[in-house]
Amino acid sequence: MIKNKEKNHCVVLGVSYKTCPIDIRDNLSRALQNSEEALSSLLGLPGVSEAVVLATCNRAEIYVATLYPEMLRDTLLNWWAEFSKQDLSEVVPYCFYLTHLEAVNHLYTVVSSIDSLVLGENQILAQVRSAFLKAQEAGFTGTLLNHLFQTALFVGKQVRENTGIGDGTVSIAHAAVQLIEHELGRLENTRIGILGLGEMGLLAATALSAAEVSSFSFFNRTFEKAKQFASRFGGDAFEIGALTQEIRNIDVLITAVRSQEFILKKKDLASLSKHDLLIVDIASPRNVDPEVGDLDGIRVFCIDDLKEIVEKNRSLRKQASERARLFIEEAAMDFTEWFYSHSLTPLFVQMQEYHEKIGVFVLNKWKKKVSEEEYAHLERFEEELRKKILHIPFESLKSLSVAGMGLESQLLLEKIYSLTSFKYGKDLDE
Repeated sequence: MIKNKEKNHCVVLGVSYKTCPIDIRDNLSRALQNSEEALSSLLGLPGVSEAVVLATCNRAEIYVATLYPEMLRDTLLNWWAEFSKQDLSEVVPYCFYLTHLEAVNHLYTVVSSIDSLVLGENQILAQVRSAFLKAQEAGFTGTLLNHLFQTALFVGKQVRENTGIGDGTVSIAHAAVQLIEHELGRLENTRIGILGLGEMGLLAATALSAAEVSSFSFFNRTFEKAKQFASRFGGDAFEIGALTQEIRNIDVLITAVRSQEFILKKKDLASLSKHDLLIVDIASPRNVDPEVGDLDGIRVFCIDDLKEIVEKNRSLRKQASERARLFIEEAAMDFTEWFYSHSLTPLFVQMQEYHEKIGVFVLNKWKKKVSEEEYAHLERFEEELRKKILHIPFESLKSLSVAGMGLESQLLLEKIYSLTSFKYGKDLDE
């Protein structure tokens, strides 16, 4: 008998820079940074069979595969609030929850950078790839999320190669440099400190160097890396512990450290005798306690303050984003067809086996009545005829499944093939 199995569906629960305050977003993102711990906890929830977590400077998102997409929302919300040690009532208003094709479209849009604060930025593709590979290598993904994220990464690459969405784009780090130039004017004589020398720190240093900054102070947990930056861009290298002392000698500080806690707090800078300091915090979660901005002469900006700058760049790439959406729509349709076709595979296999059995039964009746050459022709004819006969029901069943009528169609075919199997079963035994 052909059995109908319930299908896993993908859902996503998340927050983004568009609607969620940075304080709440920081806490939710921080909870997902230890991805293996978060994923292990998620897989312990009833109804969750696969999971991937994504935490970037602009968003925090949880992707899961489940048999119960409409029922899982409250379970995931309660888990995230508890796991991030936040009050549920503070989290719920800012979360979005998408199921089925909406979840697929969302991921394709995210990885294409259309949903990014900086439209066309390149970092999100690498961030999604990293999040997926961590989950996959740890065994937290299966057929559904593997296919979803693999196709998403392909879509992101295709969008960049074929739409020009990344042409002339700026990263968050570049936007930070534009903000500094807006606040201070020309930067040739400005002493700039960069705290954290990962990808964001490198992008910031490169953009500042292009703006003719040559006086840097580089702070990093690994002193050797700070020395490499100082050698490459000019300036001085320091261990991260020297920051509170050396900060007196700089005009601007860019922070980009991956940390669970604030690195700079109000008490660290309260005794600062030099009050003219501009801090741009491009880390997520933030490195700088917002209370630092209460100190006289110290101005603190964070990622959310870059929105106006990047919005100008967004308008320049609107046409490219429209072309990108065509790629996304086509890819989403392909995913939908795969999703329903994949679940129909056992049914298709059994239908093929059944028709092959009938073909073999009929051919055997003719085997001794014709020559070997004629029999070979009959075999090829039977195979081609079988494929033609099955093509229409296969394609029709795919279409009905995409239209939401797959279960009824499968049940009908099960009844038909059960009855005919019984009838021909008697014939085959005679």
